[in-house]
Amino acid sequence: MDIKAKDPSVLQKYLLGNMSPEEQEELELWLMSNEDAYDLMEAAEDDLIDASLAGRLSADDLNRFNTHFLAAPERRRKVQFSRSFRRAIDAFSPTSSGFSPSTPSSTWTRLLDALRYRPALALASSALVLILVVTSVASLIRTAQLQRELNSVRNRLASSEGDRENLRGQLEKSQSAEKTLQAQLDALQASNVGPKSSSAPVLLALSLMPGITRSSSNLPRITLTPAASGVQFSLVLTDDNFAAYRASLMNADGREILSRDKIAPTASREGKTVKVTIPAENFATGDYSFGLFGIPASGVPENVGRYYFHAVRQ
Repeated sequence: MDIKAKDPSVLQKYLLGNMSPEEQEELELWLMSNEDAYDLMEAAEDDLIDASLAGRLSADDLNRFNTHFLAAPERRRKVQFSRSFRRAIDAFSPTSSGFSPSTPSSTWTRLLDALRYRPALALASSALVLILVVTSVASLIRTAQLQRELNSVRNRLASSEGDRENLRGQLEKSQSAEKTLQAQLDALQASNVGPKSSSAPVLLALSLMPGITRSSSNLPRITLTPAASGVQFSLVLTDDNFAAYRASLMNADGREILSRDKIAPTASREGKTVKVTIPAENFATGDYSFGLFGIPASGVPENVGRYYFHAVRQ
């Protein structure tokens, strides 16, 4: 689009609103990304105004010029200034001022004479030029500010998208691990059908990820059968910054049920985890959570994360 946009006819079509939506969107993207776009667009506007005042526009282009191009107040001011400027030059042309065509006087000389002997015209022209300069500078400043804001928004969106993808990946891993463990549990339960007195104790397992809230619809779930002797929880670490950890099991009211201290992290397929085994008799049907704290070499333990799950007692 960079090469085509430098063609004055392409920019003129855009200024007259004579483009398809796809072409207009492509050119506007070029306007935001090309450093020379503003200067080229300014030159195209000036050429279009000169063509309209000189009567070089077709009937259709003239209609678009009056209805679309002049819809912007700034462009109407530029047209008014150009029209006044042309009238001032025409007023002091060789024919109107009494000079013969052979008089050796340039257009600029006649214009300077007009401004010199008509102070009001000089003042009006200076005011119009000043207005155009101030308007152009303000437009440049505003364009630069909008470009900076656009770049800032793009950077924030890119960062937010990266964080969201990371959390989504962790959640998918957690859900996959939960499904695998649930399938193993179902297989164990199916293989242990028979008299309860002959059933061997079963140690259940559940992997938990931090960041899942208590109100989440995907809250991890553990089903405790009569044969379950306990549950081994694998608390996945997002960052392993401590040599030992403390895990505190809490009920839905935030009351601590029991805790385990000085637990060393272990490696698993989910990454580094802290494994905690809790006897089954500590659970009833309801919501629970683990508070995980890192134990530094000196000082008080530091909060690492919160792990929520739901227990069902059969």
